[in-house]
Amino acid sequence: MASTITATSRSQIVSILISLSQQAGFYPYLAVGIGPGETSATDVALFEESGNRIEGSSLAQTTTVTSGDTYSWQGVYTTPSTQTLTNLGLFQDQGNPIQGQLAQQVSSSTQGYIIPTNYNSWPTNYPYQIQVSTEVMTVTGGDNYQTLYVGRGQNNSTALTSIPAQTWITQSDTSMFAKTNFTGLSLNSGDQVQFTINVQFQ
Repeated sequence: MASTITATSRSQIVSILISLSQQAGFYPYLAVGIGPGETSATDVALFEESGNRIEGSSLAQTTTVTSGDTYSWQGVYTTPSTQTLTNLGLFQDQGNPIQGQLAQQVSSSTQGYIIPTNYNSWPTNYPYQIQVSTEVMTVTGGDNYQTLYVGRGQNNSTALTSIPAQTWITQSDTSMFAKTNFTGLSLNSGDQVQFTINVQFQ
C-alpha cells in the first residue's frame, strides 16, 4: 500500500511553520558544524557545532514540485575564525549546546558508558540525548567523577562498534528542525556567506 502527503497538505505544512515563526517573533537560527559525518533523520545535533547561532533574515513559501511545498530560509553567516564547514542546521533555540570530546575510545556497540574530557560541564538532570559521531545516545546517569552512563543506538540510530578518542560529543537541545552535510566549505575569518536553505515536503 502506498501513501503520500498530498500537495495541499504540503503547502499547508509550510504555511503553518512560517506562521508559527512569525507569531513567535523570530526566524529559526542557523548553526554550523565542522566535524565529519553523514546526516541522518535520526540525528539530534550537529557534528561539532562551531560558533554562535544566527537568526534568519527572511522566510518564504516557494515551489519546488507542487505549489508551496518548500520552506525557504535565508540568512547571512559571518565566520568568526578560519574554518571548514561540513554541516549545518536550523534550530528553534539560539543557545549553544554543551559539547566535549571523548577522552578514550568507545570500543564496542554495547559499551554502556563514555568518558568525556569535560565531565563537570555535563548536566546532571538525566536523561538527555547526545550526538556522538553518527550515533545518538541517551545519558542516563554519571559517577560524579568522570563517567557518563549511556543507552546506545537511540532514536533509531545505529550503535557504532568503535568511536575514536577525541570524537566530539554534542548535547541535543531538542530544537533542531533540519540538518544537512556537504563537502567542506573553507572560510577565512570574517568571510560572509548568504545561505538559502530550502526544505521541501514531499
